Amino acid sequence: MIGPWVRSGPLLSSDRSKRWNDPTRFDLLAALVAVAFLLLAARLAYLQLLGGHGYREIATGNRVRVIETPAPRGRILDVEGRVLAGTRTSFTVTLDWEALADRSSSDRRSVFVAVADELTLAGRPIDRQSLERLFERARRQALEPLTVAEDVSVELWIALTERDLPGFDVIARPVRTYPYGPSAAHVLGYLGTVGDDEEALELNRIDPADRYRAGSEIGRAGLERIFERQLRGVPEIRQVEVDSGNRIVRTIEVTQAARPGNDVHLTLDVDLQRAAEASLRSQLAITSEDPDTPAPAGSFVAIDPGDGAVWALASFPGFDPSDFVFGLEERAAQELLSDPDDPFLNRVTTGLYPAGSTFKPIPAYAALTAGARGQYEIWDDRGSYRLSGCRAAAATKGCVFRNARGAVLGPVDVRSALARSSDTYFYSLGERFWVDRERFGPEIIQETAAAFGLGEPAGIELPAEASGRIPGPGQRRADHDRYPDAFPDPRWYTGDNVNLAIGQGGLLVTPLQLANLYATLATGGVRYQPRIVERVADGVTGATILAFRPRVVAEEPLDAEALGAIVDGLLDVPVSGTAADAFEGFPHDRFSLAAKTGTAETSGQADNALLAGFGPWPHPRYAFAVVLEEAGFGGVAAAPVARHFFEWVLGVDSAVAGIGADGSAIAAAAPAVVGRGGGRG
Repeated sequence: MIGPWVRSGPLLSSDRSKRWNDPTRFDLLAALVAVAFLLLAARLAYLQLLGGHGYREIATGNRVRVIETPAPRGRILDVEGRVLAGTRTSFTVTLDWEALADRSSSDRRSVFVAVADELTLAGRPIDRQSLERLFERARRQALEPLTVAEDVSVELWIALTERDLPGFDVIARPVRTYPYGPSAAHVLGYLGTVGDDEEALELNRIDPADRYRAGSEIGRAGLERIFERQLRGVPEIRQVEVDSGNRIVRTIEVTQAARPGNDVHLTLDVDLQRAAEASLRSQLAITSEDPDTPAPAGSFVAIDPGDGAVWALASFPGFDPSDFVFGLEERAAQELLSDPDDPFLNRVTTGLYPAGSTFKPIPAYAALTAGARGQYEIWDDRGSYRLSGCRAAAATKGCVFRNARGAVLGPVDVRSALARSSDTYFYSLGERFWVDRERFGPEIIQETAAAFGLGEPAGIELPAEASGRIPGPGQRRADHDRYPDAFPDPRWYTGDNVNLAIGQGGLLVTPLQLANLYATLATGGVRYQPRIVERVADGVTGATILAFRPRVVAEEPLDAEALGAIVDGLLDVPVSGTAADAFEGFPHDRFSLAAKTGTAETSGQADNALLAGFGPWPHPRYAFAVVLEEAGFGGVAAAPVARHFFEWVLGVDSAVAGIGADGSAIAAAAPAVVGRGGGRG
């Protein structure tokens, strides 16, 4: 068996050798190599001659970038042209991953050290390791430069520009400024950024010209939100050539020129605004010193009854819109969001409160015009009122209704009932309206309230305005039909009407609605839509693009005799009525104020304090409303806010008002205020 294997070895080897030494096989191999070289040469020729143009375009694309620069946002100005929200230039240090990606680790380290040194010297401390981490993060968004430091100094901008450090640039961009800080924050709102590409797509779907993208600036509240399209402007878009270090070599083409946003001019007067805010803050601080009246929040609004223009709109607590320009730190954001007093809530337009005794002119007017009671008819106020034929089980709140503190006021007519806030006078009206509803109609109070603008948004140019609520038989039935578990009883009782007559029992109003109610009294029946925007003007030429002219929403002349009696009673409130102590020493001869105090019950909390009114009579320029949450009696807590504000308007000693010459709050002792005997006012 071994022999054949040994013999066959040389024979196989010899056969192979003959095959490979065959000349024809070498010719075949050479031909294959030649073909390969020919194919390679053809490909090179194609790339150089035929496809060169296309690849040059690709190469050019690698060094051409499209830069979009936001336009300066339009300004928001007060009635005198003072800037409440403006724009300034800010410098931002950016890191471009692509410009550093091809450099060695040692080169990048040197650049990071140099940049860290410059930033630290400029008061923006950062170390090399932090920049290296930013570089790694930038890898994930290589097409967009990553922000390293925002709002750096001009000196740092010069230093970094002179050193010409690859991968790092300092770009100038317009940023929002709020020269008056937190003043009018609920009016102005604040800016945020578009959250993600999906939100950007949705915004652009509404208007393709918007060109929003993730990170774009956008109004998130107040007028910044409502007038976003007018304020935003048109960004500049240009193609630029950059070198290997991502430095701009030249501008190739400006494909879209920048156009500043339009300006929004307000009816607001910043001096009056700051005076209102200072008076409100000062009184809340004073009231909160009493543990029984924590007074955590409040609002004040003043409008021109002659055209609906808003002079001042203050809501406390608030926020500083400047804090949102570069984004809030997480801790600060959480503090604001978790604040139980909700600093973002515009209490003037969105806060809902029982009106309390500030509502009493409504049933008074209904009674005088419907013949339920004469203007000189006397009512004997004995401090309490018992419903006729009442059985406690059939009454929503028992059978007996009392004045605040059980005060006995004696004989009162409609004037003194308003001035001294006689609850029993209005309790009796509430019962009479309901018992004799065949004569007066089942909802005479509700209908009168609606005629003065309650129960519907006033229509101001601010977001999320509340409608309020006027309870009544029809509303009760509708609530029961819709929510039977929450409203198991569809019936309306006498006690419900009695509570409504003093501004309780489910009645809810906003301070703006309340001010507009009193503005309608001041004009004798002409009700304007409140407006806080005067006009929108071209951001370049200043020409008016859109004017917000006074708009009458209701014009039904009020009965002169009834109105005269009500105004007489309101004029007595700060002179001899429930707000007399708070207005002691006030220059009534210079500014005759018509007002009504209110003290509204709230479930499980201290009463809210209110004051609403207008002046100077007989030619009023201001209609106003004050609401202080959990502050007690309106004549004690709310009245001083209006007094301080109007003393500032009149130029009376600002120390009395607790307001500095510039409208800022100063320390001042509160006048000793002891409410005069009366009802809930």
